Amino acid sequence: MRQANRKRTEYPALRWLLAAAAFAFIAAADWFADGLGPRLLLGSATLQLHSEPPAARVLLNGEFVGETPLRETVRPGEVVVRFEHRFHDAAAQRIVLARDEERRVDANFAPAEGVLEITSNPRGATLLLDGEPLEESAPAVLNLPTGAYAVTATIPARQTKTETIEVLPRGHTRLAFELEREAVGQLFVSLHPADATLEIEGVAEPYQPGMMLPFGAYQMRASRRGYASEQFTLWVRYGENRHAVRLERLAGRLRLNVRPATATVEVSYQQGGERRVHRLEHGNVLRIPTGPFEITAEALGHRSYRRRLTMPPQGLTHAVSMKKHDVTAGERFRDRLRSGGEGPLLVVVPAGRFRMGSRTGAADERPVRTVTVLEPFALGVFELTECEFARQPAPATEPSATPCAENLPATSVTWQAAVAHLAWLSEETGHRYRLPSEAEWEYAARAGETGRYHHGNAPARLCAFANIADRTLAGRFTSQNVAPCSDGEAGTAPVGRLRPNAFGLHDTLGNVEEWVADCWNGSHADAPETARPRTDGHCGSHVVRGGGWDSTPQETTLSYRSFSSVKNSARGFRVLREL
Repeated sequence: MRQANRKRTEYPALRWLLAAAAFAFIAAADWFADGLGPRLLLGSATLQLHSEPPAARVLLNGEFVGETPLRETVRPGEVVVRFEHRFHDAAAQRIVLARDEERRVDANFAPAEGVLEITSNPRGATLLLDGEPLEESAPAVLNLPTGAYAVTATIPARQTKTETIEVLPRGHTRLAFELEREAVGQLFVSLHPADATLEIEGVAEPYQPGMMLPFGAYQMRASRRGYASEQFTLWVRYGENRHAVRLERLAGRLRLNVRPATATVEVSYQQGGERRVHRLEHGNVLRIPTGPFEITAEALGHRSYRRRLTMPPQGLTHAVSMKKHDVTAGERFRDRLRSGGEGPLLVVVPAGRFRMGSRTGAADERPVRTVTVLEPFALGVFELTECEFARQPAPATEPSATPCAENLPATSVTWQAAVAHLAWLSEETGHRYRLPSEAEWEYAARAGETGRYHHGNAPARLCAFANIADRTLAGRFTSQNVAPCSDGEAGTAPVGRLRPNAFGLHDTLGNVEEWVADCWNGSHADAPETARPRTDGHCGSHVVRGGGWDSTPQETTLSYRSFSSVKNSARGFRVLREL
């Protein structure tokens, strides 16, 4: 026990010496580490460190302290601040800080560029830079602002690859893509109809001709509204894979209730790029493809019926109810013009049937056929007169018209001018005016007559009805082939001076030739059985009927036909107004 106590008291000076040395070491370490001691003696300062772009490395007096943005406490005095950024040249500042000072230090790096060279195997890959397509394809050499970029290279039927690459200041970076062949094939499906939809099970993107698909079997479905869908399996192999799909159009049953029962009904629709027409003659039930179709119905003495409908798969029942024309044959009337005054005098011509053409006439008057004039119409009692024609305002560019005659027919009128005048009359009256068809003209001119002229077949009686080449004309002009009678006129006669036909129409034969709506055809072959105008044939020329004041008896029969494309002094027209 005494020995232990002796040891504790032998070296007290040594213990104090060791304690002092330890304190001095800690104080020195704290000083050089810029710890609590220097701050208590010298104080501190604060730096707020920022850069554009951010994430720059910051070194204070050569020692790394962090990345911007950064707040750092430092010893007052001189400090060297250095900013380093991977994509920009370093920037440094020497600053002096006072005790308790807080200062912001910014580094705005100047823009820098580098070169990026991109190649691909095989050549010609399409390139995207950060998702945006480049105009250049591989190989390409690009001068770019420094930074990191996502580069994508793609070639059809090859792997698509994307790599992130850094472009450094004044650096030349090379990027090479090795695009291996994909196990894909091209798909081409020929669809009928062309606007059908093709769905591919397990493929999100819509079908496009030539699209690439990995090898394998695919379940596909082709569909379109109004058609039966088709499902099929198609194997996609290397190269082009072609397949044709023709969808069957669904059909519905059309049931028609038609009044009157004698009406002729036609149903038309488009199928396979062609217009199909079915005439219902024996029963009123028809199976037709789904989709749009049109019904037209005609019956003697009734207004024509036309409707556009859509056939659903479950079928359709439709009532065709035709209205009778409530008119009186032989009734005369005029329409009022919006600009003032009245239009031409009209007479109602009834519906009916007649035999058109002549077995003994020229070849273009054959074959003789029965024509049905389904609807009554109103026809000009007289040929349109000069003053009636002059009521249509002339274009401002044309000179003022010469004085007109109230009772002489308008002549030197082109077919186009006649059509334009009738369009003007339609606007003025609110009713449809047009040229008569050739069939309507002959039906009205005959007025029930089956011979060559209004009164039969004798040319000697022509002069009572028609101003044609006769003895009066022969006395003024040398002419051998004239009618053996005299009408008292050697030129154009006033309208209505001679006797009318049985429908009350004047001058249907002679005086002036009359334009009709039809294009010229050299015969009546393939002409319609109704009074519709013919719009096929030689439409550079149009039919004229009735002959003129200088026409021979052979040229003024009810069936005689001629054609022209120009105007002359013996050619005019007669108006038709639909009822």
